[in-house]
Parts: sequence; structure tokens; C-alpha cells
Amino acid sequence: MVDRAKLKSCLIAYLRQPFVMIVWFIETFKKNRLRLKAFMEKQRVSSFVKTIIITTFFVWLLVFAFIATQDGGDRFTCAVKSLYSGFDSSECPEQPWQQKP
Repeated sequence: MVDRAKLKSCLIAYLRQPFVMIVWFIETFKKNRLRLKAFMEKQRVSSFVKTIIITTFFVWLLVFAFIATQDGGDRFTCAVKSLYSGFDSSECPEQPWQQKP
């Protein structure tokens, strides 16, 4: 025969585990955010991170401007036009988010 007390404790432990994991993730996230905030308060680190972000932005602009094909640029232009109303997108194909299921 199965011991009811042992079965009950096993069931509680099994059902409790997802909540324990969620709490652990939240606590870890909070600790890491505080550590990152303290790290980013340093002037040199903050300026270095900003420089890296701006440099990456300009590199991607160069990639888009000089390396992208004409078809890729046209697809991007049509995708942007489809997001805003009022643009003439008659020459553009229907975008995936505009198609009816």
C-alpha cells in the first residue's frame, strides 16, 4: 500500500517546483539588474558602452547602404510602407502580417 503522507509530500514538492524556479529567476534578474546599474554608473564604462552602441548602429547603416542588394532594399522599403497608412504601396507585394489566415 502507498503511504499517503509520503505521496502528499511528493505531490506538494512536484507542484511547488515551478513556483520555486520562477522566484529564483526573478531574484537572479533583480540581483543582476542592480549589479549592472552599479557597473554602468562608472563614467568610463558608460561612455564605452554608448560608443559601442553608436558604432554598431553606424556599421549596420553601412551594411544596409552598401552591401544590401536592391531586392533586399525594396523588400525593406515595402515592409516599412506597409506599417504606415497613406503611403502608395501598390507596387509592393502583400506582407506576411497583412495576409488573411
